[in-house]
Amino acid sequence: MNLVWVKYSVVGLFILFLDQTILNHLSIWGVSFDPLLIYLIWILPKQGRIATIYTVAFLAIIQDALLDTWGMYLLSKSVLVLFFHNYLIQKFETKIFIGQFFGYSLFIAFIHNLTFYLFASITGDYATGWWPFTLILLSGMYTAFISLVTYLIYYK
Repeated sequence: MNLVWVKYSVVGLFILFLDQTILNHLSIWGVSFDPLLIYLIWILPKQGRIATIYTVAFLAIIQDALLDTWGMYLLSKSVLVLFFHNYLIQKFETKIFIGQFFGYSLFIAFIHNLTFYLFASITGDYATGWWPFTLILLSGMYTAFISLVTYLIYYK
């Protein structure tokens, strides 16, 4: 049995630990980024769909428990795997340009934040004080920008 998802889950737990201890204070005007989403964008094309679902489910449940969001991250991150897994595998087979990576990251972050907001609105648990514009658009742009910086550091 191939347990490569465990390796990615351990790295994801480390990222969640960093998020809770250090990166939680990196918000600009109430807009914060999701480092776990950036990590998931990176591992999505590197694993099979089932291993990615295991990894995402485990990490999203931990993130839900830490942030007290009651499964909203689990639902929204699982939707990302279902929609974008095959697409990102096809796109990442060749080297992509900086602008393409930023566009993919922005679109995925936008879809993630939109599904998070819609699921939270349906359940009525969206009493966090965030404005939809701030959560959906600005947080997506901030996440895509941090993802782009990470991409530039990693590949340059």
